[in-house]
Amino acid sequence: MTQPNFLILGAPRSATTFLYRAVNEHPQIFMSSFKEPGFFTHDQRTPDWISPMGVSNHIRSWDEYLHLFDGSEDYALRGEASTTYLADGHAAQRIKERLTEPPRMVAILRNPVDRAYSHYIYHRMLNTEPAERFEDALADEANRSRNNWNIQWRYREAGLYSRQLARYFELFGKEQLLILLTEDFRDQTKVLERVFDFLGLDNSVPVALEGKVNQSGVSKGSMASWILQSRNPLKLIARRILPAPMRSRLRSQLTDKPPEMRAQTRRELECFYHDDILRTQDLIGRDLGEWLQASLDNVVSRTS
Repeated sequence: MTQPNFLILGAPRSATTFLYRAVNEHPQIFMSSFKEPGFFTHDQRTPDWISPMGVSNHIRSWDEYLHLFDGSEDYALRGEASTTYLADGHAAQRIKERLTEPPRMVAILRNPVDRAYSHYIYHRMLNTEPAERFEDALADEANRSRNNWNIQWRYREAGLYSRQLARYFELFGKEQLLILLTEDFRDQTKVLERVFDFLGLDNSVPVALEGKVNQSGVSKGSMASWILQSRNPLKLIARRILPAPMRSRLRSQLTDKPPEMRAQTRRELECFYHDDILRTQDLIGRDLGEWLQASLDNVVSRTS
């Protein structure tokens, strides 16, 4: 059976859905029919992660996972996107051990403070986050870790990129990974050219760039939450028959604009991430000044 040779690793709430849909339009790329199969996160994990959703609908059987790539034999790249992979050391090791060919991998990094809050709001929108306040979810993070909660509900931890990337570099080598920033998606055509170049494909293939990146909100009720769930039947049908701009408008009608993060919470997270941002900057050779300035200001104010 055919194995994948291309993975989008994450991070969550960092334009991975946009990239998944965009690369799926390239004639030399075959992507799994749905995003977030999450196989390597759960493969031989004992005990398995838990989440407020109960048992997740991720794929746990190797044979079932490989069936995602049925009919992909004639494609240069066969891939999937699961945003738990980047932050999960177990997943990285299982990718290394399961796949006979080292895959090409893309990771997208977002300012970790914004990413954490966006992820929390997203789970509240889906009615899968029990904490009514972001601060309560952060305060419960150590307890969630002890109780083996999925990394997707440990918002602060999921943004510690330096150790996540170092793990993949050690296992696969830097040449197997393309590291992007969400800021790169300000020029969507250019960033897709970089992705296709990295994958060794024709970068002149036109791709329809539809829909918004990182759109989220607070759902307007339990029915809206159900409709927005990642793999409910109604959403899967809508994805097949509705163009991306229409789906984006529908999502907007089902959600309200989320409240702003509290200023004190933002300051605390900026201080928390400051040193890791510096390590990440050195690791990937990219200027993260846009992320660092606010956190630097807060570090200085605390020590003065």
